[in-house]
Order: sequence, then structure tokens, then C-alpha cells
Amino acid sequence: MPHSQWVPGPLPEGRPTYVGLADVLAGDIARGRLRTGDRLPPHRHLARTLGVTVGTVARAYAEAERRGLVGGEVGRGTFVRSGFGLAEAPGSTEIDLASLHPPITDDVDPAALLGATLGALAADPGALRSVVGTEHGKDLPAHRAAAATWVAHAGFRPPPERVVLTAGAQHALTALLLALAAPGGVATTPLTNPGLIAAARQLALPVLAVESDEEGMLPDALADVCASGQVSLVHLQPTLANPSGRGMPATRRAALAEVCARAGVWVLEDDPLGPLDARRPEPVAALLPDRTCYVTSTAKVLALGLRIGVVAAPEGAYPDLAAAVRATTWLTAPLLGEVFTRWVDDGVADRIVAARRAAVQSRNAMAAEILAGPGVHADPAAPHLWLPLPEPWGVGQFTAAARDTGVLVSPGDEYITSRRQAAFGVRVGLNADIDDDMLRRALLSLVSLIHTSPRGSNG
Repeated sequence: MPHSQWVPGPLPEGRPTYVGLADVLAGDIARGRLRTGDRLPPHRHLARTLGVTVGTVARAYAEAERRGLVGGEVGRGTFVRSGFGLAEAPGSTEIDLASLHPPITDDVDPAALLGATLGALAADPGALRSVVGTEHGKDLPAHRAAAATWVAHAGFRPPPERVVLTAGAQHALTALLLALAAPGGVATTPLTNPGLIAAARQLALPVLAVESDEEGMLPDALADVCASGQVSLVHLQPTLANPSGRGMPATRRAALAEVCARAGVWVLEDDPLGPLDARRPEPVAALLPDRTCYVTSTAKVLALGLRIGVVAAPEGAYPDLAAAVRATTWLTAPLLGEVFTRWVDDGVADRIVAARRAAVQSRNAMAAEILAGPGVHADPAAPHLWLPLPEPWGVGQFTAAARDTGVLVSPGDEYITSRRQAAFGVRVGLNADIDDDMLRRALLSLVSLIHTSPRGSNG
């Protein structure tokens, strides 16, 4: 049987040559360039084509066989195995790419850092008394000062007296809707943070979708929606938006700030992943400081269990926001506030963020390479991306089919602002709970699935 004329494309940088060759082989199988039963080129032939050693090709084929992609037959050669799915890999389990848990490098362990911080706190009687003495019902000044330092970037420098701590970003969103959204509703993008949708529904607030493009909400479309008189609050995600993973350029931020200023509406700037993007422009809060409430969080960028939300609010919004926080949680846990403050003050927070940035960029580059065919465009700093689905795939069909192969993804239906809309895509997280090899297998499984037809279709 003659061998295929397969010639690999460029090998990925930053990995051993044999691993990169195995990765390219896996990608070409997933995309259908190599099919079940195809015989791969002999070791010497491929080595001569690529300008590498025969040993490198042998190691690449062995790595591909370890992944369950190919099989060797003595005297006949190496052949592509049938199928491509995680379920075929020995000992495989479901890989969760539906959640959003930004990865971190192996040399930084938030749990160990937390242990050291709690040990230091236990040895500080004065600090212990301060975190158990909540009779004043107010955030400690040192905690507000640390929070103000944490959110400061570019030209944004909120004063500590205008900062409120919350029990995470979701609590912050809910409190701001309580404080500012009535009597109108909330304007946001057609695909948006599902936490905002859930909170608005609980509060019986209308959510209006504003037409958007790849740079975010369209200024003219927002002006039209605001002119209807139905909007009191505009929700923006300028940095690493959920679910798209995209960032908004400075020009679009400025244009939207101008529209909101003319309309006299409040702005909720939702930025829980912002610290992961070292290149982010000035926030809208710096461009429209009197009308913008800036929200960020520690959970996604420091540690999932450290649920501290930070809201920097202008003077006109601060009293109503503080009352809403008091009504919904009374006081954010001072013990968490103390851990957060110590991490900000001693540089631990910066160290964790730097480690997450490095890990995210590495995994994002891997995902962009593997998913390039389906048309993915994600910000390099994003720990997630939006995967559009080709016809005839439906979101539910694809999510179920991916689950059957052992991969969990987040269906686009969770992000739509109205049941009249349709979202033909899924969000894919690059999560901390899996290693790089597991992520690579999961992404290749998704690519393979996209290049097939759903059951029951005529494709």
C-alpha cells in the first residue's frame, strides 16, 4: 500500500520538535487532511522532507501512538487509527472547558501562599482583633486602600473613600442593579455575562440588546437605545469580555463614554478579568468618572475561593451602592479582606497575576493554533474564547456531541439577552484544572467534531 503524500505544515515554536510534529499530525487528523487508514510517510522519507533526524520522526510517531492517533504494523508502516476522541484514550475522563478557571504556572501555588498569609495573620493579635470586630459594619480603611491600589491602572486612580468591597463580582453586579437600574432597564451586548442576565431577571429588570461588532457595542446603536428612554444603566465589558474573550480598543471606549455622557445614563464597567491583560487601555471609568461604576474581582485572577469584589463608584452613585451592599450582605467578610490586603501590600497578588498571565498566553497560543480553521479570534490575554459553529450544527447538538467525546463546553444559549436571539457558538475555557496535554487533546477533539456532521443531518 503506498504511503500518503502528507507534508506537515510549520511546527509550533517553543516545544521539542518531535512533540510539535505530533501536534501537527493530530491537527491534520482532526481537520480531515489525514483520514482513518491513511499510511504515514516512512521515517526516512519524512525526515528528509522536514530536514530532521530519523530519530525525531520516530519519537513523533511514538508520541502520536501514545495519544491513540496512529498505530504501527510491523513490515507495513504507521497508519492513522479510526476516530478521534478522548473516549478512545485509556483512562480518560470528561475534560471541563465549560468553566472559567484561568490557569497558572506550576511554580506558583495560591494554596501555599494562602497558608503562609494565614500563618502570619494568626501571629498578629492586633490584625486578628480587627477582622473579628465587625460591629461598625464598614470595610476597614486598610482594605479599601488596598482595593483602590488593586484596581488602579492606566489613568484610573479611584480614591479609597469611593471603593466598596463586595462578596465577589456577581454580588457587585446585583447591588449595582438594585442601586442604579430603576426605573429603566439595562443595555448590554447581544451576548453578555450570564451573571448580569440572571441578576436582572431576579430583579424583574428589562435587558435590552445593543448591536455590536468585533470591537464591542456600536456607539450609534447605543445612542438609539438610550434615546428610547428605556435605559438607566449601560453594561460594558471592555476587557476580555465574556463570552467572546475580545477586548475593546481605546477609540471605541471613548466613543461609548461620549454616548453615555450625552444620554445621562449610568455605566457599569464589568472587568473581573482585567488584571490578566497588561496592555488594556484606560477604562471607561477614567473617561467618564462621574457616571461609571467600575467592577472587578479577585476570584478569577488570584484564587477562586478568595471571593472579593471591588466597586469603585462615583460620588453620585456611592450612597445607593453602599445601601444596596448593606441590604444584601451587610458586610463583606473582613477575614477575606485582610488576606486580599496583605496579598496586595506584600506583592503576592502581583506575583499570582503574573503567573496567570504567562499560563494564559501559552494556552491561548495553543488554542489559537489548533482552532484556527474554525475562525476563532481571541485576545491573547483571554483565558477563554468563542468558538462559532458551522451549519448544520446547532448549539445544543454540538454541546451534547462534545460531551459524548469527553469534553464539556459552555453553550452559547447561556449568554443571549433575549429568547428571540440565537447564539451559534460555544465558549471554550482554557482551565487550570487540566494540564497542557489534556487541553490539546480536548481542543483537537472539538476540531474533529466540527468537521463532521451532526447525527440526523444530511451533511
